[in-house]
Amino acid sequence: MEKVSIYLKIPYICFAKKPFKSGFKKVQKKLNEKSENIATVGDQIFTDVIGGNRCKMFTILVDPINKKDYWYTAWKRPIENRIKKHIKLEEKEEK
Repeated sequence: MEKVSIYLKIPYICFAKKPFKSGFKKVQKKLNEKSENIATVGDQIFTDVIGGNRCKMFTILVDPINKKDYWYTAWKRPIENRIKKHIKLEEKEEK
């Protein structure tokens, strides 16, 4: 992630304690932007999306880059996959 932030010339905070607001607020302060002007991009619903939503930021859920997760992420993936599947079904029904 640090390499991406350097390449894109955007701030990056390591160990942001997501989904707690403190890390998100730290980035907001660093950017000196209103929360509604900030997008949070992440591959985890229970950290990235929930944390960004709690701070009134625009959230973008992406697929994980790596297929292998750390133990503290791996146990959540099946739950997240069920949620994503449910959302996709709802979107399909709306069309």
